[in-house]
Amino acid sequence: MMPPTEWKQSVRILWGARFLSSAGLTGISPFIPYYMEHLNAGTTKEVLMWTGLSMSAPALSYALFTPLWGKIGDRWSRKWMVVRSLIGLAISMLFMGLAQTPFEFVLFRLCQGAFGGISDASSAFIGTHAPNKQQGAALGQLERASAAGLLVGPLLGSICVNTWGSSSLLFITASLTMSFAMLAAFVLTGAKNSYRQPAITDNHNTGIIHAFVSLVSHPLARRLIIAGVLFKLVDFSTFTMFTPYIRELIPSSKVAALTVGVLLAMSSVGELVGSSWWGKRNDRYSPVRNLRLAGMLCGLCLLAHTLPIGVLGLMIIRFLQGFFYSALLQTVMLNVLKSSTDQDRGVRIGATNSILMAGQITGPSIGVWVGGVWGIPAVFLVMGAVMVAASLLVRRPTVFESQSPVQLPLQ
Repeated sequence: MMPPTEWKQSVRILWGARFLSSAGLTGISPFIPYYMEHLNAGTTKEVLMWTGLSMSAPALSYALFTPLWGKIGDRWSRKWMVVRSLIGLAISMLFMGLAQTPFEFVLFRLCQGAFGGISDASSAFIGTHAPNKQQGAALGQLERASAAGLLVGPLLGSICVNTWGSSSLLFITASLTMSFAMLAAFVLTGAKNSYRQPAITDNHNTGIIHAFVSLVSHPLARRLIIAGVLFKLVDFSTFTMFTPYIRELIPSSKVAALTVGVLLAMSSVGELVGSSWWGKRNDRYSPVRNLRLAGMLCGLCLLAHTLPIGVLGLMIIRFLQGFFYSALLQTVMLNVLKSSTDQDRGVRIGATNSILMAGQITGPSIGVWVGGVWGIPAVFLVMGAVMVAASLLVRRPTVFESQSPVQLPLQ
């Protein structure tokens, strides 16, 4: 474990990396349909098809590759996994800006998911170098960086696109990310063995397959992972149907578009405020209890979307939803960190995020299906109930579970 001044400096470097990657990716995402038109994707239906492929491609490749990068980080260096993820993101965005066809753009989006992954790399680094009683606060700060990027990314992206065009946005983001990768390479510090981890001889206990097995075979770990998948599924299903829902409430398209932007920003502000607060709370109290509380309150906020509370009421609800949601995934990840050893921390984080991506990949389709069968308001009713049920799924470990070989020190 590194001295206090060094690990706090490392957290600041990781904060900037998470913010930049989050801002860059969310900055370009809203403008992918326009970029597809620029690449002559074809008819409106074809533009939508290529847009959908572009949005889902990084999640698929990320889910496949993230356990492998975690394994490499365990065997070699978690510092250089941070640098690698930033370089991978920068090069992918550079080639996205150079793409000449929609197929090339989707291909480079696949590369973004396969070779990026700053979230995993930074979490593994924190789990190795931050003091045990301050890991929750450190993870909270990183979640806050992602929330800040999510908040300002679309705004900065729109300014850049309107001024210089979509390609320029990708080139600028790639240049900034590559610069930050160089900064991390020279400034980021680690423990004495951070440049190369000792060789691991027991591949059976530290391999990728074993990481998945260890997560799903332990009762409490399994419930945490399942809850995390459901949390992501709920988030992406309701996000997909949020704009159509507001359009049903507000007939004017211009007013509806502005309202959607403001309400989405309010949830980001809630995450920005709540991330570090919940992180510190996880260091002081039971993370499982925090997750149950935050998850149930977040579910109630989703149910409240269907009440006749007006735009002002929705602004308050969206802020609270973001505040409570900011506790969920970081708490799941904190428990993975605390249940891992220095030899398997990266691969277990990668395996966890790979499983969690199931919620992100399936969430939009499930949200559209529920909205098509029962109406858009039903999406918030159903997903609110799912969120509450997922929170109740996680409970304190029994005596038998606390004695399991994969122990989670949550209490």
